[in-house]
Amino acid sequence: MKMIGKVREAHGLKGDLYVLIFSGDISWAKRLKKFSLQLKGSDESQEFTVERVKPFKKGIIVKAAEVADRTAAEALEHFEFSIEEDLLTSKPGETIYLSEIKNFKLKDPEQNILGEIVDFSSNGAQDLLVVDIKGKKVEVPFVDAFIKKIDFKHQSVVMDLPEGLLDIENA
Repeated sequence: MKMIGKVREAHGLKGDLYVLIFSGDISWAKRLKKFSLQLKGSDESQEFTVERVKPFKKGIIVKAAEVADRTAAEALEHFEFSIEEDLLTSKPGETIYLSEIKNFKLKDPEQNILGEIVDFSSNGAQDLLVVDIKGKKVEVPFVDAFIKKIDFKHQSVVMDLPEGLLDIENA
């Protein structure tokens, strides 16, 4: 299971939960059959079965079979929300999930390894790859204009970055 959000609050009287999804992407929600909740910092989680789910604000409203009413839903507020990682795996032709390229090598068009993708960030306008280059973390814009190829077989992302971008970042 992968943590992707948190229960913001109870919604309505029937035990629905408003779940804030950190990425804002809920393209997987229609396929959601179960999820787990856990308190932040806890090793214990509880699994729930989905009765219904729908988009709402910056996340989803989800009704779990195990949550009978508003009181039970309120007891779950602020719990971390996790889903099966299979839901976050793209199919050929679909937009990828960033987590799919974590630990991939970042290469230039000549196949020189520039570094390893270790994390992700955002500047509000675009996603950023956090790349470890010789022990230093550098943020690289993950935009179509720079992406040449994503090679799942060889676990690499080939990007044609503007000259000096990595020099500016390393300065």
